Amino acid sequence: MSIMLFSICLMPAEAGDVKSARLYNVYADNMLFQRDTDAVLAGEATDGSRINAELIDGNGTCAASGETTAKNGCFTVSFRAPAGGYDTYTVKVSCNDEEFASLKGIVFGELWLSAGQSNMEYPLLYTPEGKEMKETGKTGPKNVHVLYLPGATNFEEKPTRYLPQKDAIRCSWFTADDPQVYNMSAPAFFFAEKLREKLDMPVGIMSVAFGGSCIAPWLSREAIDGNETVKKHLTDYGEYYNEQRWSSPNRSYHIDMTNIYNTNIAPLINFRPQGVIWYQGCSEITTGKTTKYYHDCFNLLQDSYTRDFAYTGGRLPFIFSQLACYDSGQGPLKVPAFNDVFTELAAEDPSSRAMTPIYDISLEFNELGAIHPMWKKPVGERMFMLAESLVYGAQSPSCAPVCKKSEAKEGSVYLTFDNAGDGLRFKGDTPRGFAVCGEDGICVEAQAELVSEDTVRVFSPFVGQPVAATYAAGSWSERANLWSTFDGGFYLPASAFGFSSPAVKHHYIDNAWMNCDDLTFFRSCGDSGYVNSWNTSGCSVTVDKENKIEGDGALRIKSQKSSFEFSPNISSNGSAYDNIDSDWSDYGTLRLQVKNCGKEPVRIKEIRIYKNRIICYTPVCTETGNTGATVPADGEWHLISFDLNRLRLNGIPFAEMNNGRLSVIGNIRFITEGENADLLLDDIRVLPGETGTESVWDSLQNFFDRIFESIKTWFNSVFENLSQRFRL
Repeated sequence: MSIMLFSICLMPAEAGDVKSARLYNVYADNMLFQRDTDAVLAGEATDGSRINAELIDGNGTCAASGETTAKNGCFTVSFRAPAGGYDTYTVKVSCNDEEFASLKGIVFGELWLSAGQSNMEYPLLYTPEGKEMKETGKTGPKNVHVLYLPGATNFEEKPTRYLPQKDAIRCSWFTADDPQVYNMSAPAFFFAEKLREKLDMPVGIMSVAFGGSCIAPWLSREAIDGNETVKKHLTDYGEYYNEQRWSSPNRSYHIDMTNIYNTNIAPLINFRPQGVIWYQGCSEITTGKTTKYYHDCFNLLQDSYTRDFAYTGGRLPFIFSQLACYDSGQGPLKVPAFNDVFTELAAEDPSSRAMTPIYDISLEFNELGAIHPMWKKPVGERMFMLAESLVYGAQSPSCAPVCKKSEAKEGSVYLTFDNAGDGLRFKGDTPRGFAVCGEDGICVEAQAELVSEDTVRVFSPFVGQPVAATYAAGSWSERANLWSTFDGGFYLPASAFGFSSPAVKHHYIDNAWMNCDDLTFFRSCGDSGYVNSWNTSGCSVTVDKENKIEGDGALRIKSQKSSFEFSPNISSNGSAYDNIDSDWSDYGTLRLQVKNCGKEPVRIKEIRIYKNRIICYTPVCTETGNTGATVPADGEWHLISFDLNRLRLNGIPFAEMNNGRLSVIGNIRFITEGENADLLLDDIRVLPGETGTESVWDSLQNFFDRIFESIKTWFNSVFENLSQRFRL
C-alpha cells in the first residue's frame, strides 16, 4: 500500500469550489474553546480559497478572524476567544465569502485533555454513581462539554497510520446532560464536574484514553526522533519502527510507537488545553519495560505536548495518579516500583506536575475485571484537588506527601515529607504500611509515630539499628494510612516510597493476615476480589476488637471438633497471590502470640509450611524442641516461637533442613487439638535470620529439585513439540 493513501489532507480538483471546503470532524455543535486565547479552526479547502470565520452572539458579530488562504488543501483560521462564561455563541466559517459551516451552542471556558489507558477510559456507566444515574434517568451538568474519541477494538475501526492525521476518524462533541455521558471517562467526568463547580464556568474535556495502551503510542515520531535516549530505549526493545518496518505483521496498536498520537492526539493540536489528566503505566509492567524507560518517556511526553498544544505558561501541567493495585504477573513489587517513578517525576518538577496515590481506594470491581477498580470518583476528585492548587492558585497542597528526607539515628528512621498541608495524620488508630531494615537489608513491619507536622519516626523492637525505611510496599497497600491534612480534614494519602533504596534487599509486604485484624482481604490473582482472610476446618473464626496485643483486633478461634485447623488464605491452586510475601528464605523465626480463653489446654500440634501440594516443612518450636506447643488455660498471652532453620521435611524428626527451603511458599496450616477450644491469636511475625547450616537433607532436596526441574523442562518441551505438530 502506498504511503499516499495515508495523506493527511484531501486535494479538491476545482479551485474556489465552496462545496469542497469543510471543517475537520473535531469541530461541531456544543463544543468548547479555551477562553482568553486564540480559538483555532482547521479544515480542508481548494488551494487559493479565501477562508474567514466570525463569532456571533445575540447582538451580532463579536469577533472575527483575519482572512487566510488555503494551501496544500488545508487551512487554519483563528479569532480571539472571549472570557469564559455560560453564554452560547455561533461560529460561521466562509469560503470565498460563501458560508460553508455554522457551529451552534459554542461556549468558552476551561479545556483539559484526558488521556491514558483503560482505568482512565473506564466508562462512567460502570461506576456505582454512573450506574445509579442511568437507572434513575439522570445525566450530568449541561455545562460540561466532552469531545469523545472512543478507543478501538480492531485495526479496521482505527487503523494504524504512519503519518500524523489532521482529522479524527470517529469523534463527537456532546454536553454531559446527553445520554452519551455514560460512555465518557469516569475519572474525567468527576474531575470536570468539580472544576466547573469551582470556576463557575463551562469545562471541556477532550477524552482520548485508550485501553491497554503503553506510553510509546502517545508519543509523536518527531518527538521520538528528536530524543536519542527514548529512541534507543525503543530500539533496544525492538519497538522502533521506521517507514520500512511500519508494515511489519503482528504490530500492536496499543504498544507500538506513535499509533495513538497519530490518530487521537494529532487531530487535536489546534486546541489549547490548560492541562492533562493522565492515568497510565500498567501496560509497561506487563510488557516488561523498565522504570528508567518510563521515566524518560514521560518527560518526553510532557515536553512534546507542551510544544504541540502551544502552551506558553512553562510546561503543560500534567496531573497523574499512581497505579491501582493489581496482579501484574511480575511479582509483588512491580506496581510499587512503578509508583516510585511517579513519585520521582512529581518531585522533579512540582511547578508543572501533581501526583496522587490511589492505593487506599477500594479495589472492588465488576464485569470489567479486577484490573479495573470501579471506584473512580475519588480518582477524579483528587485530580481536581491537585489542579485547583497547581493551576488555579488554591492554597492547598499541589501534590501528595512525598518523602524528601530519610535519616537513621538513635534506633529509628525519621522521615520528613513535603506537601504535608496542615500536618500529617494517621487515618485510623494503628499506623500501617511502614517497614524498616537493618544492615542485612531484610525489612520487617514497623511501628510509627508523628514527631512533628511533617516528620514520622519509624522503628521496630526487632531491628535495633535500622538503616532504611519503606512505606506502602507490595501490590496491595490498601491499609497504609499516612495522610496529609488541609482545612480541617484528610487531604491526600502519602506517596509510597523506598523501593529504590540500595539498603533494602527484601521488602516487607503487607501480609494483613499476620495482624489478625480483618476477616477479609483483597486477593490479587486471576479471580481477584475480597475473600476470607482465613480458611478453617473444624472451627470458626471471628475478630475480637477488645482482647488484642496490637492493631485493631485479634483472631478468635472456637473449635467445633477436638482436632481442628486454620490457615491464612495466601494462595490459589498452590501458587501464592501476587500481594503476598511468599519468600521466607531470609527469615529465621516465626513467632506468634496466643491466649487460651477456654477451660482446657490447647495444643498447637504443628505448623505446616507447604512448598507445593506434596512437600511441606514443619518448623521446630523454640520453647519445646519439637514441632508442637501447649497453650495452658490460664487466660494469659503466651509468646511462641518457631525456628525456621529447623524445618522437618513432612514432619519427619530426623529430616531437618534450613530456611533456604522457604523461597516459595504455597500454603500454611496450623494443626491444632483441644476440646471446646477458645483461642485468641495475634501479632504473627517472621523475623530475619541467617540461613542455617546445610544438612544432608538440604543437599538431597536440592538434588531432587534439580531432577524435578529437568523432568518438568523435558515434559514442557515434548508437549510444545507435539502441540506444534498437531497444529500443522
